[in-house]
Amino acid sequence: MIHITSPELKRKLSRLKRQNREERQRSLWRAFFVSAIAGSLILVAALPKWQIKDREQIHLKDARLVTEDSVLSSLALSYPQSIWTISSQQLSQKLESLPAIANAKVTRQILPPSLIVFLNERVPVAIAFSDGNIGFLDAEGTWIPGSFYQLDSDFPMPTLKVTNWQSEYRSYWVQIYRLLTQYSTVKIFELRWEEPTNLILKTEIGTVYFGSPTERLKDKFIVLARLKNLPNYLKNSEIAYIDLRNPDLRIIEKYTK
Repeated sequence: MIHITSPELKRKLSRLKRQNREERQRSLWRAFFVSAIAGSLILVAALPKWQIKDREQIHLKDARLVTEDSVLSSLALSYPQSIWTISSQQLSQKLESLPAIANAKVTRQILPPSLIVFLNERVPVAIAFSDGNIGFLDAEGTWIPGSFYQLDSDFPMPTLKVTNWQSEYRSYWVQIYRLLTQYSTVKIFELRWEEPTNLILKTEIGTVYFGSPTERLKDKFIVLARLKNLPNYLKNSEIAYIDLRNPDLRIIEKYTK
């Protein structure tokens, strides 16, 4: 059994007290340091030079088609706002919800404080008319209201028209547009849906009845491409319509005199 003399006990107790006192001091300093850093960040964030004060501090990159107003309005930012409180991810998601935007990325720039918006736009391939509204379609059949695009941009607007467009035609459109570009021998000006199973084309060789877009669509485009030289044998003014609803028959109806 070990006996601790009174002087030894006093030394041990004194050392423990000193260690406890030093640990408390270190804890106080750590708390003070963390509070000072947090306070400094709050102060810095509140300074005017770290704020987005207006739209002039938001810069669009790679935007050739969409209007600046449609993009900035969709961000719905309140001004002024600290750049540190702005979520780049949330803003990117807002932009990607727009029909004219395929992908978007928003980054924060500290010096000078600004937001940089990178856009991957949907490219319109046709002008579409639907229930009295005018918009655009991309190759995937996404309906894009006309208000999103700046019509005076350098990017050429499409000349192909799609009339009586409905959203349920989207699955047909993807295949139609692919075949239309693949078999582009005959110029097509307009696709008109009289009803889901009655597709009519306005072309350089006349009006063409395609009928249902679900039946032998590729064959119909192949036959249409082969009719490129039809004007060498018949004038357009003589042709009432071309019926390709059954591509094996290829009916050419002439006007009766």
